[in-house]
Amino acid sequence: MDDVELIKQKLNIVDLISEYLTLKKSGVNFKTVCPFHSEKTPSFVVSPERQIWHCFGCQKGGDHFTFLMEKEGMEFKETLEFLAKRAGVTLQKTPQKTDLKDRLFAVNLKAQEFFHYILTKHNLGKKALQYLKTRGITEGSIESFGIGYSLNSWESLTKFLLKRGFTVAEILGSGLGVSSKSGCYDRFRGRITFPLIDGKDQLRGFAGRVLYPAEPKYINTPQTPIFDKSNFLFGLNLAKGEIRSKKEAILVEGEMDVILSHQAGFRNVVASKGTALTEGQVDLIKKYAENISLSFDMDLAGDSAARRGIELADRAGLNIKIIQIEGEKDAAEAIKDDPGIWQKAISEAVAIYDYYLTSTAKRFDTKKSADLKKIGEELISIWAKITNDFEREKYITRLAAFIKTDEKVIRDAVNKARSTTLQRNYSQVFQQTAQDNVILGKNRRELLEEYLIALLLHPPLDFTFVPNFPETLFFKENFRQIYVLLVLYMDSISFKSEAFNISEYVSGLPKELLSEVDKLYLTELDGKLNDPKNWQKELEAVVSELKKALIKASLERLSLEIKNAQEFGNMEVVESLNKRFRDLSVKLKNL
Repeated sequence: MDDVELIKQKLNIVDLISEYLTLKKSGVNFKTVCPFHSEKTPSFVVSPERQIWHCFGCQKGGDHFTFLMEKEGMEFKETLEFLAKRAGVTLQKTPQKTDLKDRLFAVNLKAQEFFHYILTKHNLGKKALQYLKTRGITEGSIESFGIGYSLNSWESLTKFLLKRGFTVAEILGSGLGVSSKSGCYDRFRGRITFPLIDGKDQLRGFAGRVLYPAEPKYINTPQTPIFDKSNFLFGLNLAKGEIRSKKEAILVEGEMDVILSHQAGFRNVVASKGTALTEGQVDLIKKYAENISLSFDMDLAGDSAARRGIELADRAGLNIKIIQIEGEKDAAEAIKDDPGIWQKAISEAVAIYDYYLTSTAKRFDTKKSADLKKIGEELISIWAKITNDFEREKYITRLAAFIKTDEKVIRDAVNKARSTTLQRNYSQVFQQTAQDNVILGKNRRELLEEYLIALLLHPPLDFTFVPNFPETLFFKENFRQIYVLLVLYMDSISFKSEAFNISEYVSGLPKELLSEVDKLYLTELDGKLNDPKNWQKELEAVVSELKKALIKASLERLSLEIKNAQEFGNMEVVESLNKRFRDLSVKLKNL
């Protein structure tokens, strides 16, 4: 047994989470309001039997380790040491082995040494150093952020790294090189370099800004085994402590904005390297703070990608504000002119939904009824996605006054928009029609498959049942595998007259299926399904619906085949296909 499993065996997850949250018993599990997003109805479930937790609101979940990492903003190593001490477990020391990722981190560090030396010590870096000084960057910032300069040549870095024992494959794999007929050439040429260091102080890549006129102005390390732009925030390694103490992260666009902000004493500033917040970036911020202020050089309300990012932040329970800098292009320029301008903009940041209102007022003519209608149409869809009920009500009232419309009309429109996006209870899936077939990005069939697995994972006590429908009923491959293993397990316990035991069942599951099973096992089903008759009736109804879905899909395919055969005049094939179509139609009618 490894250290992680031994720690989990010794510590009760209910006791651990109870130190942070007030848990209430709910059947065999415990429930509470989720600490990771804003909600009124508890959707955070803890299973003492499986020693896991899952939130059905924000979809986060895991074990002892993931809970502490989310709640405390701890890294895995730190969490491991903390829980080991608490459990009285002495951690095993395993020999360090060098893998591909280790080599990529190493080549990045060596490149950083090269870039930084050229900028700070070599004559060829003097022009870049002078440029940074004209932008207001101090020597202290150059050192703390590790800023460097890449020579304006094709192979200077590549030759340097090859001499230090790195291979062409490693240079390419890190994104420092670009493939060529002779091997590779330098990606960063004639650019000021900014090391991309994560919250664990690992150097994952570089950003480069041109010194000489060239396009593109900025480039970044591409996606590599150790760098993913969507899961990265520039400056987080230096800002995380201040973000945690101030309980707020300020998000800007570029590296210069971050560096000059830190230099001026605003040390809770990080850069998203783009205006569209990603789920990974939201998760990073959530580890350290509940509040986020955005300062981007564009109208966020008019950018759909930026709005999706804001929706992600809202769903994660973050309080969002927008920083607007009067008469300045960005934070870097404001600070260079007068740090007080940046301080004033931060202190006067407006709540995101107030910002949306003022943004529409700038883009539309509020004296025209047609434009007021457009404002309503734009904002109603945004208001529908506000997760906090009180917040949503407040802005329904404000929007009604703003566009001079009855409040009830706005509320009804928002509720109608919400009804198409909110996830329904599994039992309500039976009422879905063909026109209302997609719920929160999942089609009806996917939800039915989930519900069927959830039912099979919750058989009534002392009820012996072995399912006998084919695995082809499931479209999703993971569900097919889970179902086949369920049948084998239920058959074995039926033979031995034993009760269903979730821990016993999952012990034989492949790791890649565990998270799916855990989520569905924690699904809270209707209490009436504890009765064997009701449970079996519900199960049969779901199976029937899935069979209908299969047949309907087959009928759609046959319709296309019949049409094609008719176009080619192949009447013999048309007759054969029509017979199959009639047979399937009768079968569908009889289900």
